[in-house]
Amino acid sequence: MADVPKTIAFFGATGDCASYCLARALQAGYTCTALARTPSKLTASLNAKHVRSSDLDTYLTIIHGDAKDPIAVKKALTAPSGGMVSYIVSGVGSTPKFQWNLWYPITLEDPTICQDIGKTILAAATELANDTSTPAPQRPFLLNVSTTGIPAKGCPRDVPLLFYPFYMYGLHATHVDKSILEAAFAAHINKAEKERGIRAFVNVKPSLLLDGEGRGLGGVREGPEDAPAVGYTIQRADVGKWMFERGLKEGLRSEYVNRSVTITY
Repeated sequence: MADVPKTIAFFGATGDCASYCLARALQAGYTCTALARTPSKLTASLNAKHVRSSDLDTYLTIIHGDAKDPIAVKKALTAPSGGMVSYIVSGVGSTPKFQWNLWYPITLEDPTICQDIGKTILAAATELANDTSTPAPQRPFLLNVSTTGIPAKGCPRDVPLLFYPFYMYGLHATHVDKSILEAAFAAHINKAEKERGIRAFVNVKPSLLLDGEGRGLGGVREGPEDAPAVGYTIQRADVGKWMFERGLKEGLRSEYVNRSVTITY
């Protein structure tokens, strides 16, 4: 997986993990598209991350729309020069909200956002990959921001025991949504090639996310799902940097492909 991506499509790019990854990609001169409901919010986020206006003008195409809209998603998956993008980065998520439920007091504003948008991306990519009116494009590689706390069946825990109560009660809705999405990716990649829209995927699972400038990749530990790196926290800036440096620029290790990787301090 060491090929250099020509173009990258971003979904959920106003969320800071994907936003930091996008900022790094633009600063490195990669051609990117990003789907955003509020383009001004995205550009403000990138400006705050020290992306120059000239890089925004040169390397970024913003598609104004909703990631649940198949037409908008197809536009985002189409490279500015034509054909499909080489990589997809999805950092989609929803805002937590309190609910009157003794067992699960925290839910999401949109409890099915990840699975809904993920399935829309897969369907749109499959349609583009099988468009007979254009030359057959290379299917993109998908990097999905997931979460620890939902290890694959038969794999060891990826969360410290001290965090289990919080993860069980505070992140239940998030875990349900992202678990369904991960299952959809796994089912999709097992289809015949002509029925697939992506060539491979990786679920990037950071530990509890914090704000701040980050420690740098020297302080980040990583591990595949069958031998996860278990830790307490990681800053969003380092998640985005890891995704760009290790996932897009260098190429992901084979043991992560079509599986998950945990990253933490």
